[in-house]
Amino acid sequence: MNKILSIFLVLVSLSLFGQESDENYELQDFSILSPVQSQIVSARGWSMQDNGKWAYSDNRIPYTDSRTNTTRQAAVDQLGLDNFIDIEMRKIMIDDQQYNVLIKKYKDGEYEFQYLAKGWKSYNSLDYYVFKSDKLFELMPEEVPFNTMYLVDLECFYVGKIRNYEKTVTSSRGLKLTNYATGAIESFPSSKDGDYTDIIIKTIQDVKSDLIINDGNLIFAVYPIKSGEKEVARFKLIKTYNNDNLIKLQTSPDNWTNLFDNFFYEVPFSTFRSFIEDSRSYYVPVEKETSAYTTHYNWGVLRYQIGDYLGATEAFYKALEEDPDAPDFMIYAYLGNALSKSGKYFDAIAFFDKAIELKPTRVMDYSNWVKNYFNRGVAKYYLDRPEDACIDWKKSYDLGYGSASEYLDDFCGSDIK
Repeated sequence: MNKILSIFLVLVSLSLFGQESDENYELQDFSILSPVQSQIVSARGWSMQDNGKWAYSDNRIPYTDSRTNTTRQAAVDQLGLDNFIDIEMRKIMIDDQQYNVLIKKYKDGEYEFQYLAKGWKSYNSLDYYVFKSDKLFELMPEEVPFNTMYLVDLECFYVGKIRNYEKTVTSSRGLKLTNYATGAIESFPSSKDGDYTDIIIKTIQDVKSDLIINDGNLIFAVYPIKSGEKEVARFKLIKTYNNDNLIKLQTSPDNWTNLFDNFFYEVPFSTFRSFIEDSRSYYVPVEKETSAYTTHYNWGVLRYQIGDYLGATEAFYKALEEDPDAPDFMIYAYLGNALSKSGKYFDAIAFFDKAIELKPTRVMDYSNWVKNYFNRGVAKYYLDRPEDACIDWKKSYDLGYGSASEYLDDFCGSDIK
């Protein structure tokens, strides 16, 4: 059963990363953080040493005296000037505006006895930065200025930190308990992603309600370099205060000259491009649309992206009210998936049927259209119709959806092929 769920979480046109829907909410107050849209999981960190030589490490910027200093504890030295476990991009809607949340997870820790530098305790923490999604277009402009560095002021809605996020517990009164040096929280089980994402969402809601004031910001520095056939991107995340004068000073070209002279992260340019563009592909330019059908359709896609399947269903229904005979199979495919994620499998099948009827004429749409057979099969499987499910999975496999092969083997028997 878990395997069925894992494959069904494939969008018809985008990646369908699903979260369980909750019918016990007021739609107008609904807010959810999307699953990860893009990630950087590996980068080389460089720093200029005090002996004039460069040092590097994977996912860590070494201290500038790492080769000459022997007084730091090994665990502390491994933190470096900066480090990360992964850097991920997610999405959230705030007052019907599209925002992204950049989350940087990293190794962290502290001394139990700070003054004596004794009793080091290691744990993982994260920083997060909430900014408008249109900033992604500045981070990856249409014409990339190779061999020229540029800075993007993300103008963050909020900047936050969660220390020791794997051992962060929120009480019933909303009190956040985090382990530092006491060890008292060790009896609690490690948290899952949902625990810290709930904290991020709660903080965003508090900022909206003026219960919290944002005093942080992030400047994203990028230096794309092209030398012959080699293309790399160097980058730095510059944390700063939410102060106009300070930001103007930091983003002034006069201060860029030596920005990458001492330390930075470096990845293949294709990796950096994918990190931005994979997340940017979820951006929907709703404000530019004039058609009521298209506007509702786009809002449905936005709700679907962040896992609000009830909100997505409502928006797609409104779109079909504007154009009951919409000829695009995608809206019916989206509705089928949204209804399935809400457990409404009978209704989902009807919309998968409609999507299948509207076979596209463009070759580029064919691979997405074929998935309707597979997803309809999943809905039938959950209605305890395994034979019908296998027929649909076989059809999707015959039409070129190779991923159906595993399900035919596991649930239908290989002889069905």
